[in-house]
Amino acid sequence: MSQKASTRDTRPVAQVIAAEGVARAIGLKHVASLLYTYRCDLACKHCLFQCGPQQPDRRVSHEDGLEFLRQLHQTGRVIHIAGGEALLYFDSVLALCRAADQEGIAPHFIESNARWCVSDELGIERFQALRGAGVQGMLFSADPYHQVFFPPENRARAFRLAVDIFGRPNVIASDASIEKLREMNDIGRDRERLAHFTRQHPPRLVGRAGEQLAHFFPDRPLSDLAQDPLWHGSNHTADCASEFDPERMWEIHIDPYGNIQTCCGIVLGNARETPLPALMATEFWGRSEIVRRVSERGPYGLLDLATERGYRARAGYPQKCHLCWEVRKFLRPSYPAVFGPAEVYGSRMPL
Repeated sequence: MSQKASTRDTRPVAQVIAAEGVARAIGLKHVASLLYTYRCDLACKHCLFQCGPQQPDRRVSHEDGLEFLRQLHQTGRVIHIAGGEALLYFDSVLALCRAADQEGIAPHFIESNARWCVSDELGIERFQALRGAGVQGMLFSADPYHQVFFPPENRARAFRLAVDIFGRPNVIASDASIEKLREMNDIGRDRERLAHFTRQHPPRLVGRAGEQLAHFFPDRPLSDLAQDPLWHGSNHTADCASEFDPERMWEIHIDPYGNIQTCCGIVLGNARETPLPALMATEFWGRSEIVRRVSERGPYGLLDLATERGYRARAGYPQKCHLCWEVRKFLRPSYPAVFGPAEVYGSRMPL
């Protein structure tokens, strides 16, 4: 394990959730997710995983889901089911949660875009069923990228009903008004306003964000990128060590193929071959030349490798993560087992 001090609360996760609620527990314990599917009914411009309707109809099997939840719970983090949009497969997700609850390994919350919440009756039915299956909370996004796709009433309804059923401390979402949600929709439809919003709230420019939002930012010299923050403002150094440190990393994912990822699109191992707790105990980066390079030197380590293979670097990139994304795309044909899966890279190379 890492020799650096943990930044996470030392109390058991159940105790933290009971005392603080799911929303605050995320910041205190960090998160681990079952990435149930890459398929989604939206195709948000900022999506790191390039989720959308075009992705294959692939999801975590019931048996794998239970095993992956067992492994995720051993991390001592707040556990959630995410996507894509996992609730496209509501009946299967509910069955998984019920079975997991019998073992004491139900996810703490479910992440959803709320597009499906078209009536009070449906929302109440689903939230009560999830709560009865051991789920303790919900997460809903609200921003111009999501809200451009569906009526604001759906998201407002989902928030209201979830607060009623799970309690406000267990709903990870802003209480954005209908008017605010409509404004987000307007921003998402207006290129200039969206560009301004994106510059004010920069996403990590990987995945679809790297393809569709990077042009909103000016290129900067390579030497200026080193201090860019990483996920949730961590690091501020040329390396990416905080993304691969088992204690400091913000999030860890297991996807439908068993791929273990912490930085979207960099595969650390497979949960079917080496369980997540065992992989964490050996230090992620020690298992792969590629992961060691990006952990110790950030995208600059990958850039050197790509240059050796014929990559010609641009004079500048808008963001440190975008440099990483562009270099990864170049290297993927040579390292498909590390830079994957295909869904993230918008290709149909072998998984």
